[in-house]
Amino acid sequence: MKTTRQITAIFTVLMAATMLSSCEKEEGVATSLSGTWETTDQLFIREFRGQQLRTTKTVFSFTREKENYTFGDGYVIEYYDNALLPQTYHTIRWETWTRKNGDVGIEVKYYETHDKFSTISYNFDDQDFSGTCNLNDGPDQSFKFVRSTLPSLANVAHWGYNELIPTWHAVTYEGQLDIRRQYQGTTYTPTSVSITFDVDPAYNTSGPWNGKAFVIEKYDNAPWGTYLADSLRSWRFSNPQTLALCFAHSDNSWGDYDFQGVEVTENEMTGSIFVETNVFTPFILRRTSTPDWKTITKWGITNQF
Repeated sequence: MKTTRQITAIFTVLMAATMLSSCEKEEGVATSLSGTWETTDQLFIREFRGQQLRTTKTVFSFTREKENYTFGDGYVIEYYDNALLPQTYHTIRWETWTRKNGDVGIEVKYYETHDKFSTISYNFDDQDFSGTCNLNDGPDQSFKFVRSTLPSLANVAHWGYNELIPTWHAVTYEGQLDIRRQYQGTTYTPTSVSITFDVDPAYNTSGPWNGKAFVIEKYDNAPWGTYLADSLRSWRFSNPQTLALCFAHSDNSWGDYDFQGVEVTENEMTGSIFVETNVFTPFILRRTSTPDWKTITKWGITNQF
């Protein structure tokens, strides 16, 4: 008869073996998945300017930094039968994971649009990858991919996709934000703030585009004059609803403009902005024309104080 200690030891060994087996299976799926896959069957339906776009071809490219990784990055290219939007390019993050029944699932997250592609069941070998999937936990649908090669990305002009606004022009949002500037013992709050992105923030997560992305704060009777302005080194969506801006003239300005609960529509951006510990105030910024920022002669908000 086995003692409690012996039973515990046997259980521990079995658990370790199960965990190792799961990891090995995830690694095996990741190895088989790595590379480029293509389908010429319709996979998704997108909305663009009130039109339904049906994909005529979709290419997934899965990459990983090390051979034993069970996750990685990559690209998705979707092709449409549409002259205005013939194809879109997306950067992705993918991973394999083990379900309770021991099967290994595959999940792909789109960086720019926050879409999620998940497999329900699948089979693959060196050349074929097929099964059932869904997009954003929607209806299940069948898919079939074959091995392919990644098209050249050298001349890609437009990354990401959203049905609201095309991504190839600057957009500006303007309104009141609870920004508090302390200067010689006095607090100054701007009467309005405009934020211009070289592409809409709903599609973009970062990038060094000084001179194209910037913030202008407008004041009445402030000692520094009418405006404070700075270009943006980059901006970042930590998740679909959190937006942080980094000014060009500061190495540590992520906390200056810290937005939570951000929602972007065709005409406005809403959410709350961080003011102080545990305090966020709501805001509404509306789409407007891009200001003539060339008239701003003094740049560097974070250098003013």
